[in-house]
Amino acid sequence: MKEARKKATIKDVALRAGVSPTTVSMVLNGKDAALPERTCERVRAAAAELDYNTDILARALVTRKTNIVGVVVPDISNAFFSEAVRHIQVEIARYGYDIILCNSEERAENDYRYIRLLAGRNVDGLILTPSAEAFTAENAEKMKRLLTGLRIPYLFFDRYYADGGTRVAVDNEASSYAATQYLLENGHERIGVIAGPLTLNSSRNRLKGVRRALSERGLSLPDDCVYEGKYDFATGVNGGAMLLGKGVTAVFAFSDMQAYGVYESAKRAGKRIPDDVSVMGFDDNIYSSVLEVPLSTMRQPVETIAKEVCRAILALIEDEDMEAPACCPAQLVRRSSVADISEN
Repeated sequence: MKEARKKATIKDVALRAGVSPTTVSMVLNGKDAALPERTCERVRAAAAELDYNTDILARALVTRKTNIVGVVVPDISNAFFSEAVRHIQVEIARYGYDIILCNSEERAENDYRYIRLLAGRNVDGLILTPSAEAFTAENAEKMKRLLTGLRIPYLFFDRYYADGGTRVAVDNEASSYAATQYLLENGHERIGVIAGPLTLNSSRNRLKGVRRALSERGLSLPDDCVYEGKYDFATGVNGGAMLLGKGVTAVFAFSDMQAYGVYESAKRAGKRIPDDVSVMGFDDNIYSSVLEVPLSTMRQPVETIAKEVCRAILALIEDEDMEAPACCPAQLVRRSSVADISEN
């Protein structure tokens, strides 16, 4: 009978590589940023030669850590969230962590279910973007009770509750204020808005920025020139059709996906962009620059936001003192979808 091969230990790897067991642990757990690359290569080579594999569950029993962070987003098909998750995954891996991703499909019950599931997997922390449903008074209270009872570090990303919890988000009010100023500078005073769910602070704050910019010019935004819906294409189509009937000269969509829908509604109505109506978006998705009429929009600094999210959740996990995460400003991107009618 063939003799069973003895299972290698971390000490065996350290001896083979000529380093300490602590160094082996740092390299194999991805916490080797301060170590010479040559040392890291020796450790990895020794581990491969000895067929040494770390066991996540065994390590968790000893360290009480899994080096896994749970991420819950409301709609992974939304280009903003898919790009953000990609950057979060890349950035957090630099610190030796992996993610488990859950997609709630904008349903509060899925939020609760996935949070419990991730807690059951002993994740070290949670990055949460609650569904629109989770912002009703009843559901918000349920969410807060759930998170408090779990005793797991967590933060809110993009969407958050105003009365508590660490959060990282773009400065929505300042960003929409800048977008509206741009439309005003180009002569647009009859502006229509396609908003996301107004239960969400992101949507409410964007609307607040629009109203502030108009108010400073002695203008107002009539309620019947605001179309509320989801941050999706269908909302843009329906909202665009309604606003085109109001005779607005510009439509400010609170997401690029909505703006794409406005393009479709303009096409159906025989309207040309920007000759007959101007369109402004928010996000700067990957398709916005390659449309037949490239979309003017507010670019969310997704990579910067993702890095801030990772910095913040890791500080919470390590129980480190942390400055409040800054709201990240969006950047105005001028393309071809906004006409200058200031001299008309």
